Amino acid sequence: MTVDDAELIERVPRSLRAVNGIPEPEQAAARERAAALASDALADLLFTNGVRTSPLGAGWSRDIDLHVLAWPEPPRLEALGWLPLDSLMRRLGIPSRGSWAVMQDGRVLAGLDLHLDAPPSPVTSLITRCRRRGEVRAREVLEARVLLRAGHPLPPSDPVVSIAARVEAGLGGRDLARWKDGPAVEAPFPLPGNRIRRRLASLRSALSPRLVVAVSGVDGSGKSTLSRLVAQNLKQAGIPVSRIWARPGGKKNRLLDGLAHAGKRLLGQDPSWGAARVARGGPTGDLASRRGLLGWTWAMLVTLSFLLDVRQQHLRSRGVILYDRHLLDALVQLDFVYGGVDLRLHQAVVRRGLPKPRLSLYLDVPEEVALARLARKPQEPDDIYTGQYVVRRQLERYEARRPEVGHLRRLDGGRPAEELAVTVTRWLAES
Repeated sequence: MTVDDAELIERVPRSLRAVNGIPEPEQAAARERAAALASDALADLLFTNGVRTSPLGAGWSRDIDLHVLAWPEPPRLEALGWLPLDSLMRRLGIPSRGSWAVMQDGRVLAGLDLHLDAPPSPVTSLITRCRRRGEVRAREVLEARVLLRAGHPLPPSDPVVSIAARVEAGLGGRDLARWKDGPAVEAPFPLPGNRIRRRLASLRSALSPRLVVAVSGVDGSGKSTLSRLVAQNLKQAGIPVSRIWARPGGKKNRLLDGLAHAGKRLLGQDPSWGAARVARGGPTGDLASRRGLLGWTWAMLVTLSFLLDVRQQHLRSRGVILYDRHLLDALVQLDFVYGGVDLRLHQAVVRRGLPKPRLSLYLDVPEEVALARLARKPQEPDDIYTGQYVVRRQLERYEARRPEVGHLRRLDGGRPAEELAVTVTRWLAES
């Protein structure tokens, strides 16, 4: 890239760089390393110029495309530590053959796609990608400029090229000015007919399969860290991934909060949060929401609100959905916070209402490890589940409830989170 190219990148607002295909430096370095490893590992099978990446460099490619004369034997790639992704992608409704995750030092560097044909011209590849996406981003503008300087002719009447010229003008560039047939526009800019294409793509995405991963464990066990690292691995490999946080009564609900305050005023009770008193180990016998019909009804309202929130998050999510808390955690939470209520129906509703996981994980940690981690964690004003009493009591309930969750895989939560993330990523690739 030239100095002018770098100046165009600087004109893209940082909040819009990801949607414009501009990688973060660490992400770009990982992709470049993946391309080099793949090229060396399969050098004997490659077409001439068979490593296809962005004209801007491998760091700009979402995945690495290798065009090979014959399929490599899977054991050859598995011996390198790479992960086959075809099975996982097909479970998500994505046609796939020859997709791998290139790994090094226990982390995913990038996704790799193998092809049994010669690589297309870089101009054709650029235009095809824009049509598939239905838009022109800053990345494609920069690529078109690089290809033009390298002597690759651009088609004179293609709408992709003309829109790329208009996007370039919006960024202050002039290399593509001869193809510009309208006013300057901001990046990314949709291609003609993109609205219908996007609606169809959105419908297909909404109907596509999802794969649920349930990550369970007491506060301080490392659920959020593990979910984040697994999501990072999957994104690097090009797998769509979402994360969901869910806990009965764990989110503020204006309607339920209003009902709680009104009911406490009517009954002349302490207006403070009942769950906070439970978490401190204080007496709860005077709380109407923890006994009798009123307590049963209130716990059911909290349960239904929790399931509604989960379903709303689930419908907005795509691909592999990592649940930070799932069935085991919900059962433990109800046991702990509403212990004076007959919860059999509530628990049955939770079992029926939560999406079924493909993979269920339990992060097992001793009390002292959980407490030490919670002590290092920045505390929020309403974070009430951090003391010794609540951790100890919840660990007791986890031990009691664990046998009720089928196919639960135990993980030693004391191990480094990066190692656990690789283990889970491999389990997903094998699913």
